Amino acid sequence: MRPHRALHRRAPGDVYRATPKAVPATGRQAQGHYRLRYDRLDHNGRMTLRRAGRVHHLAIGAAHARKRVLAFADDTQITVADLTTGEVLSRHLIDPNRSYWRNQNKEPGRWPGSSN
Repeated sequence: MRPHRALHRRAPGDVYRATPKAVPATGRQAQGHYRLRYDRLDHNGRMTLRRAGRVHHLAIGAAHARKRVLAFADDTQITVADLTTGEVLSRHLIDPNRSYWRNQNKEPGRWPGSSN
């Protein structure tokens, strides 16, 4: 092998073989899927999110219409927070079989204060 001036007179093959190589990590748990998304809610306080090739609808609340938000998604839930204040506006449990994921921070029911 021919020595190389830029490698302190060492052959390129020797320099390559002396470099540590990346190897797979062992003994670690598999990392989950995490995702951040900046968005603005629509005029009804809703947003859509694409996950696993499907569009899902998230109703945050009409009181939050047109707010800029940050959505944190992992394998089991999506949390939506106000971008300016950091206040958590909603939490949604992921159900891949449904296209609408209800806000878990609010009690279910059509009218506020009603007892269905």
